[in-house]
Amino acid sequence: MKHSKKTKVLFLLPSLCAGGAERILITLMNNLDRERFEPEFVVVKNEGPFRDWIDDEIPFYSLDCSSIKSSVFKMLKLVKEVQPDVIFTTMVHSNALAILMKIFFPRVKVFVREAALPSSILNGYGLKGRACWFVYKGLYPLANKVISNCSQMIDEFKGLVKISTKNHEILFNPVDQARVKFKTRTPSNPSDPIRFLCVGRLSYEKGYDRLIEHMVVDFKPDFDWTLEIIGEGPFRADLEALIAKYDLSNKVILKGYDDKPWMSASYADCLLLPSRWEGMPNVVLEALCSAVPSIAIVDAGGVSDIGKYTRDGDLVITQDMNEFIQQMQKTKHNQNTHSLLPDAFSLPRVMKQFEDMLTA
Repeated sequence: MKHSKKTKVLFLLPSLCAGGAERILITLMNNLDRERFEPEFVVVKNEGPFRDWIDDEIPFYSLDCSSIKSSVFKMLKLVKEVQPDVIFTTMVHSNALAILMKIFFPRVKVFVREAALPSSILNGYGLKGRACWFVYKGLYPLANKVISNCSQMIDEFKGLVKISTKNHEILFNPVDQARVKFKTRTPSNPSDPIRFLCVGRLSYEKGYDRLIEHMVVDFKPDFDWTLEIIGEGPFRADLEALIAKYDLSNKVILKGYDDKPWMSASYADCLLLPSRWEGMPNVVLEALCSAVPSIAIVDAGGVSDIGKYTRDGDLVITQDMNEFIQQMQKTKHNQNTHSLLPDAFSLPRVMKQFEDMLTA
C-alpha cells in the first residue's frame, strides 16, 4: 500500500556515547519502514562510538554544542529548517529540550522516551537528579507521548512523581537479532570452568562491587569458575582495587569495552545482573537472544517484565544478593544452542507497535 505522504521523524540524542538508551533509539530509527517514514537524526554533541550504527542514508545533523542548555537556539533553527512531523528523543535532559520545541512549533508531535526509573534519577544524581523533578512535573504532561520501557517506570510516575500517566505508554526495548549476529551456539564443555559474564558500563549503579564483595563472603561453589566483565567506565579503578584486595585477578577479569559483546560472549554459561537500578536491561535481552540464561536481582527495574515472558530457568530473579549468590552456586554448563528471546521483545513486534504510535 502506497502512502501519499511520509511521516518525517527527527530523532534527537545528546551524544553518541555507548549506552543502552542511545542504542535503543538508533535501533528504532534504523528500522522504521521507509515506505511510510522519513527518519532524520540530530545529536547535540557529536562524540561517541555509535556514529557507525546509524544507517548511511539517514540525514545526520550535529548541533556541536557542549550541553543541552547551550543547544536551544540551534535546535530551534534546525526544527524550523527540517519541519518534522514528530520529534523523538530519550533521556530526561534531551526530553526537556524536545518538549520545549513544542512551545514554538505546536503542530509538531513530541514523543519522549524515559530511559531510567524516576527513583534512580531523583535519588542517584544529586542536585541534577532532583532538578529532573521539575521536568517530570512541568514538561512531561505536555508531550504527545511519554514512552516507558517497563511497567515499574509508569508505576513510579504515578506513585512517586504523582503525575497523570494518560499520555504514557509502554514500549519494550527491541533486540535487533541481525546486529547481535547470533545464529547458534555450541554447548559448553562440562570439563571447562563455569563462565559467568557481566556486560555494562563500569559504574556504581551496575553493582559489580557488591557482587564481588558478596562472592568473597558467600560464594562457595563445588566447581571451577571465572567471571568476565565487559565494559568500561569511571568505576574501573575501584573494581581493580577490589579484585587486588581479594586476590581475584585469576578469577575476575575486566575485559574493557566491546561494541559487539555478544559476538564473543555467547560462550558464557550465565549472565549476571547485580544492578542497583536499571530501566529495561538490554543486556538480559541480548543474552537471551544469544542463548545465555541470566540471574538478576529484582532491583534491576524492568527485569521483572522480562520474567513474565521467559521460560522457567532462562531468567532467575532474586530478592537480594544472598539469594543471588545461592543461585550462582546452582549454575550448570550452558547446553542451550538457540535463542531464548521471547517474541514480545523481537524487533518486528516492537517496531509495529512503535510505528502505530507514531501515526496514531
